[in-house]
Amino acid sequence: MQSDNGLSRREELLAVATKLFATRGYHGTRMDDVADVVGLNKATVYHYYASKSLILFDIYQRAAESTLAAVHVDPSWSAREGLYQYTVRLLTQIAANPEGAAVYFQEQPYIQEWLTPEQVDEVRAKEVQVYEHLHGLIDRGIASGEFFDCDSHVVALGYLGMTMGAYRWLRPSGRRSAVEIAQEFSTAVLRGLIRDESIRTGSPLGDAAGA
Repeated sequence: MQSDNGLSRREELLAVATKLFATRGYHGTRMDDVADVVGLNKATVYHYYASKSLILFDIYQRAAESTLAAVHVDPSWSAREGLYQYTVRLLTQIAANPEGAAVYFQEQPYIQEWLTPEQVDEVRAKEVQVYEHLHGLIDRGIASGEFFDCDSHVVALGYLGMTMGAYRWLRPSGRRSAVEIAQEFSTAVLRGLIRDESIRTGSPLGDAAGA
């Protein structure tokens, strides 16, 4: 069944719950609140989501999967191009769904209370995969001589923190677009990583900047 806005009922419930979780917090939102906003009775809401925690888990699953997809790169790209494209994809996702990103990070300290151990393990496993892909990308750049030697573990963690932390202020209607911000982030970091001075100063984002 579809709602008036063209979304399936389940998608509409997820979108409404995400907005409520972002503004009121997971703990401060009741299933009754979701039902009231959507205009359904609570029994119908439970038909689509058997519990509030399943809505939260759905938000986490989707966010983790989209972030994992963002970090996969075209094998023909250089390390710097891969890093830039990851940044574009991730910031574009955050700008398109800032509430979902806010819920993901705001509820992080508490997910062991809200979700089952199996669900938490699934979320954590995807987060580790995201880190490993980015860490591996930086290591590839070092091994090929494209990047200066560095502590790739620290750089990967720092870059994840910088990009993902943008959920606090990045908005679709902001002064700079997600792509423009991705260019600024990537250029700043890559100019500290790229060995070749002509590339570092001339085209740090590489050909993938036009992809």
